[in-house]
Amino acid sequence: MTSERLHARLRQIRARAAIRAWEARQIRHARGVWFRLELLLAHSRRALAISAADAALLRADGLEPHAVGHELEPAKLIFVVSEDRVPSAISGEDVPLQDDHRLLLAPALILIPFHRE
Repeated sequence: MTSERLHARLRQIRARAAIRAWEARQIRHARGVWFRLELLLAHSRRALAISAADAALLRADGLEPHAVGHELEPAKLIFVVSEDRVPSAISGEDVPLQDDHRLLLAPALILIPFHRE
């Protein structure tokens, strides 16, 4: 191997190590929020993406958002509500629970658990 190839290989190894260090630091800073969010989603049978105005209606009805939503950046309003307690005025869009991209892009969510709250 030439010294040029060795230097290129060394740069690749250092780059991979830097990426792994960055990922580990991100996990430490998250303090388990992703695990708690996954657990919350695992206990849900359905998710509705709602607007900020619909979230305000839920808050006006006395419902409080789940704490895990406040730990995300940017913060999300995530309500865990049984299906019969969702006001008829709210028209949310069904989002598959596996579609994490759409779940995180929604301004607010209603999660409907398997059991009644």
